[in-house]
Amino acid sequence: MSHLELEQILRDLPRFGQLVKDRPYRQVWRFEVNGRPYYLKFYPAGGWRDRLRRTFRGSPALREFLRLQWLQKAHVPAPRAVACLSGLRIEGKKGDAVILEGIEPAIPLDRHVHEHELRGQDVPGHRELAAQVIDLLEKLGRAGLSHQDLHLGNFLLRDGKVYLLDGYAVRKGGLRMGDLMLLAQSAQSIVTRSDLYRAWSRLGPGGPMPRTNPRATGIWRDLIRRATADDAYFGQLRAGAWSGHFFKQARFPRRWAAASRLTLTEADWREAWRFLLPQMDSDQFETLKETSSGRVLGGQIVLGGRPVPVVVKRPAHKYWYRLLTQLGRGHRSRRAWIKAWKLVIRDIPTAWPLLLMEKRVMGYTVDALLVCERIAGKTLAQGEWTAWNDESRRLLMHRCGRLLRRLERAGLFLYDAKAENWIVWEDPVRGPWPILIDVDGIRRIRAGNGGFRRLLRSLREKPHIRLDRQDALALARGYAPYGDEKTMARLLAPLPEDAS
Repeated sequence: MSHLELEQILRDLPRFGQLVKDRPYRQVWRFEVNGRPYYLKFYPAGGWRDRLRRTFRGSPALREFLRLQWLQKAHVPAPRAVACLSGLRIEGKKGDAVILEGIEPAIPLDRHVHEHELRGQDVPGHRELAAQVIDLLEKLGRAGLSHQDLHLGNFLLRDGKVYLLDGYAVRKGGLRMGDLMLLAQSAQSIVTRSDLYRAWSRLGPGGPMPRTNPRATGIWRDLIRRATADDAYFGQLRAGAWSGHFFKQARFPRRWAAASRLTLTEADWREAWRFLLPQMDSDQFETLKETSSGRVLGGQIVLGGRPVPVVVKRPAHKYWYRLLTQLGRGHRSRRAWIKAWKLVIRDIPTAWPLLLMEKRVMGYTVDALLVCERIAGKTLAQGEWTAWNDESRRLLMHRCGRLLRRLERAGLFLYDAKAENWIVWEDPVRGPWPILIDVDGIRRIRAGNGGFRRLLRSLREKPHIRLDRQDALALARGYAPYGDEKTMARLLAPLPEDAS
């Protein structure tokens, strides 16, 4: 790359390059010279706060340039820094920039993983990829470096080789446990227990591996806040006396939720809302359940020009004191919206939440409804799965137990785990999967093996199910995979209420 060619491109970068990412604090541009790709990270000069920060910390572009050189000296696979520019102008904005060599063709590791998950496939070369990431982190530690933004999106995969991105997050002081836990949380959906033990034995400080990730709670809390925000993934809707929150799009769709693949706008939801209440009031929806606690309706709405099967839950006040208890807790529909997203961010299959609307009078919620995707399939209580062969039936039971275990390891407990609250979704690639359809029973307080016991008792109470011991044992093995014979006997022992 000659100086004249580079100078010509930089003079009119919007013409010769492509804007890949645009943030208030940084832009990323891609351009080519003689067929070779390069990336330019532009840090525009901000107001007086930014100028004051640069006075004490220096140029962010220069800091990234130097940190990328640290990675090169440590033999850590990463983009090579080509140049650092000061006082560059792009579209009238002045700032600093760093130019990197492009690594192409490549794909971010998180996208690579989720694309295979979406197709129901195992990630090819999973163990080799995990070993490369561990080796890369070990090189960082030996060089006395760390990376404070470790997640799968900051790793790039090209021809089976893993590269570390975003040199701005590199710092000295050696590997820090918080950074490693951030990476472990980012990879929770695909990482195996063996991967974690290998990483801990080579990178950890010694001693037993922690049972839970200390970074998980904070990360989940930040993600839950987005469910009531107005950003690229969620929106806020107001229509007369009603107001609420709606789903726009998911960064990474889930295989078990077709609605997660939708990309929606406020206009789509306004159009759908115009017809939703009239359809409910004119009984155009199917009544799935109606009690003194409220109604559950099934139907179809049009979103973005596509028909989407949905379930609408409209709670009622069964007891007068619930009018008072919701003052500090929020309405049941709002609590269900939050609980459903707590499951989604933990990769727990559940009915995908789409819309929460509340009708308020003087700030008090007098009516509300929750719209979720309707999952195709039958409930566990209907017992159609009992006619399957032994392998499919026990695989389903094992996955039910494993889902309860994953819930509890994530700090959530399902009290109302009866068979009516599970839908059996038949995945054409991976076989039957259990999906939770009622999240009202989710709590954060542990009470023994309540969820497991409730599901087992519910299955035993159904005379048409005829749960045999091997099916029950598969359920227990999923819930307690490392339990001995005494543990299995304790889990499967009938309780007094079972006999009654």
